[in-house]
Amino acid sequence: MYNPFCLPSRKDDPLKLVKYFSGFIPSLILAILLIISLTTAGFVLSPQDAESDVAKDAVYLRLMVVMLAVSLFIPFIKKGIITRVAGGVFMAFIPFVSFFLLEYYIHDPFKDSPVMKPDIMYLNVIFFYLLCLTVFAITTRSDVAIAVTAGIPCIFGFANYLALSFRDAPIFPWDILSFGTAVSVLDNYSVEMTPRIWFIIYTFVFMIGAGFLCGFRCKTKKVLINVIIAAAAVGIFSGYVSYLRTDDAEDKFGYYPYLFSANYLYKYNGTALSFIWTTKYLKLDAPSGYSEDDLRKIYDEYNELSEAEQKPNIIVIMNEAFSDLSVLGDFETNQDYMPFINSLTENTVKGSVYVSVKGGNTPNSEFEFLTGTSMAFLPTGSIPYQQYIDSDTLSMVSQLEELGYSTTAMHPYPASGWERDEVYSYLGFDNMYFLPDFSGSSRLRSYVSDLGMYRKLISLYEATRESGDDSPQFFFGVTMQNHGSYGKVRNFFPDVTVDGLDIDASSTYYELATYLSLIKRSDNAFRFLVNYFSGVDEPTIILMFGDHQPNDYVVNPILKMNGINMETADIQTQQLRWQTPYILWSNYEIDEEDRMEACDTSLNYLGAMMLEHAGIPLTPFQQWLTEELQPQYPIMNANCYVDSQGVFHSVADITTVRVLNTYAQLQYNLIFDKKHLVEELFSLRS
Repeated sequence: MYNPFCLPSRKDDPLKLVKYFSGFIPSLILAILLIISLTTAGFVLSPQDAESDVAKDAVYLRLMVVMLAVSLFIPFIKKGIITRVAGGVFMAFIPFVSFFLLEYYIHDPFKDSPVMKPDIMYLNVIFFYLLCLTVFAITTRSDVAIAVTAGIPCIFGFANYLALSFRDAPIFPWDILSFGTAVSVLDNYSVEMTPRIWFIIYTFVFMIGAGFLCGFRCKTKKVLINVIIAAAAVGIFSGYVSYLRTDDAEDKFGYYPYLFSANYLYKYNGTALSFIWTTKYLKLDAPSGYSEDDLRKIYDEYNELSEAEQKPNIIVIMNEAFSDLSVLGDFETNQDYMPFINSLTENTVKGSVYVSVKGGNTPNSEFEFLTGTSMAFLPTGSIPYQQYIDSDTLSMVSQLEELGYSTTAMHPYPASGWERDEVYSYLGFDNMYFLPDFSGSSRLRSYVSDLGMYRKLISLYEATRESGDDSPQFFFGVTMQNHGSYGKVRNFFPDVTVDGLDIDASSTYYELATYLSLIKRSDNAFRFLVNYFSGVDEPTIILMFGDHQPNDYVVNPILKMNGINMETADIQTQQLRWQTPYILWSNYEIDEEDRMEACDTSLNYLGAMMLEHAGIPLTPFQQWLTEELQPQYPIMNANCYVDSQGVFHSVADITTVRVLNTYAQLQYNLIFDKKHLVEELFSLRS
């Protein structure tokens, strides 16, 4: 009589016993995860409101207990027809469950807005079925196929959840290049492991474990047939993935195509489809109508280079996460968090600059400022430092070197972050200083403080003069003091608070208070830098601007106080989150007629505006920017462009505007078409 259970007996050999008890390893792992989740996620078993999130948490916990019980039962089943049927059932359902759980990390595709269209859902689900069948065809093992089909979305989905939590943007294909940088700052953030996240991870682990317990093999005795089946499966899978990237699929199935709304794109198109579709942007095509001859015509029109009126020392500080959150709405604080900057008037120009990132991806702000190009023409989420700057590139740095400047880049962080050690060389910097060079500098929380970096800058300046080097100096410094996160730490307590918000009542309010308190420290450090160069005889200008605003969780209390919902707001209101201050100060008198008019601008223009202020001759490209493009479109970032009437437009149609398409062509020639580079456009060489 057939016995469906396989209980061990004393007569069994040791190897059989080991194999038997190894079947309980998945149960052990699930039990450990269950204990950890219970101690970290705060499950509640008896909620009062059946519709509340707490009720969902209770359901999650009960389902997790059921999965643990099932994993304990499976090892008792004798290997045979029952486990093969179970393994087949797992293979039939796990691709769909993997799709759902991957989406469930960020939203419920069946209920939460935007609800996924059936056609889009089918495309995502088919991907997972083809992935499972392809791995099965290659390995002939159901357990491996299930492990890959569940393991990849488990890991990717959690990484995507972290990316959304820390920088409010999902993972794009080019983010793989910045994995090392992301890991290096991970210890400064706290991960919120909610019951929902634990349930998703737990279910993935259960599926993988059950897949191995019910695994089976399916292959023919003829090797050639196995190879043909595997090759056919790989071909079908590869062809399907390639098709998902095509314009035909995009038009036929109605993808959401706007990369600048990355969060919505991933929810509407699905995580797997969105990631696959955006891989087509890893390589960029030339803009419509791209012609080297047309670019030379621009040079012919803007090739009158002036002599340098003077060569002042130029100091640029790109201050990490520095912003004035009052642009988001009214709120009162117990003290002014930018008293010195607000008091500056003499020889000072101040305004707002529109940037292309928020909450992270700092090097994109560097890229726009130093090159005069715009992220508007690059894929959302891309990192030019890692993707595109892989050889010598003309920039503001090389321009100042042509005029005899000594150029220095400073960043109190490891040199490998965003590959700055390589990129700074490509841009033309003579000298570079990274975290090891700041060993004696003061710290605030875990980062080198703004004051510590400014002291280092001053010491380098004094050292050049003591050595007899009297060349004008260009310092470009990127600070780290205000980097997230803004949670509680032992050595820092906020002293700037928002009226009406109790910083002890919510971690979000505490983080807002911490952030504003750090901005006050930045203001005080900037006072130190300005006061020092006020006493220097050599003409010197200092420009400080913020690279981006902090993450959403920091500013949400202010938005809530002012009744602003960024998800439903118009594009002009949304762009409030992409504004940071710029402050340009000089230690010498400037004629009123030569003074740069204070205005709101964007980072692609700010560098040329600063050089004009300093009396530095502009390249033909910079002349075209300031004389032709900026008057028509004074603001531009990765999300929008603003016309001379103050109307905000989405970048979705940016290249349909003739002059903006010309800008795209100039940028393509500088960054991508090195073989046909019109060098004289981007330098002071005639």
